[in-house]
Amino acid sequence: MKRIILLAVLISIVIGVGIGYYFYNKKVPTLDDFKPDYKISANDLTLAFENDEAAATNKYEDKIIEVTGIIQSIKNDSTNSNIILEADLAMMGGVNCSFKYIQDNSIKKGDEVIVKGRCQGYLMDVILNNCILVELE
Repeated sequence: MKRIILLAVLISIVIGVGIGYYFYNKKVPTLDDFKPDYKISANDLTLAFENDEAAATNKYEDKIIEVTGIIQSIKNDSTNSNIILEADLAMMGGVNCSFKYIQDNSIKKGDEVIVKGRCQGYLMDVILNNCILVELE
């Protein structure tokens, strides 16, 4: 009886480790093949959240948004990048775009770009995750 219980525990541990390993290594799908739910400028998106955060959250959160704006800053670390798009009309902040890869040197501060990402809400900046660069203008 003890052997059966021990065997069941070992099998459960092996299955649990296998499932954990699978989810740890699972890749996040890119947004390349997804159509955006909304196309909007960085100014208009930021103003929507500043004017009525609840309504903007209901409209944009977890939606794929294509945002046009001017790069205010680029931050690269060892595995990913963040680009902040200016929102001239906003009281503070802009659009924070997080990428899963390092941006190459073809873009720089002041360039106008189109970024597609999933909106995660508003914390002084509008947050877009899992972004891709759609095109340079």
